[in-house]
Amino acid sequence: MESSGPFCRCGDAAELVISWSNNNPGRRFYGCKNYEKDKSIGCKYFAWFDPPTHEHLKPVILGLLKKKNQLEGHLQESRKQWNWRRLFFSDFRINLH
Repeated sequence: MESSGPFCRCGDAAELVISWSNNNPGRRFYGCKNYEKDKSIGCKYFAWFDPPTHEHLKPVILGLLKKKNQLEGHLQESRKQWNWRRLFFSDFRINLH
């Protein structure tokens, strides 16, 4: 499949990434797929894909992201508890027989 996006200075198709920074939450950009932060790898190619986020939407997006992360944390904790309960009761049943 051919890329319809830009190419970075490495000659590779740039990767479409989503920014979750406070200044650009949910805004997509193209970046060098070889880039590694704080390392001398990749060409550091960068170009915005989306227009700037409206100022009044930034707190809404960040609030929704925070809520999503909280819910995912609760779900992960619930799954851990469920797995422990399931393990406990399966051992309990085995010991009864």
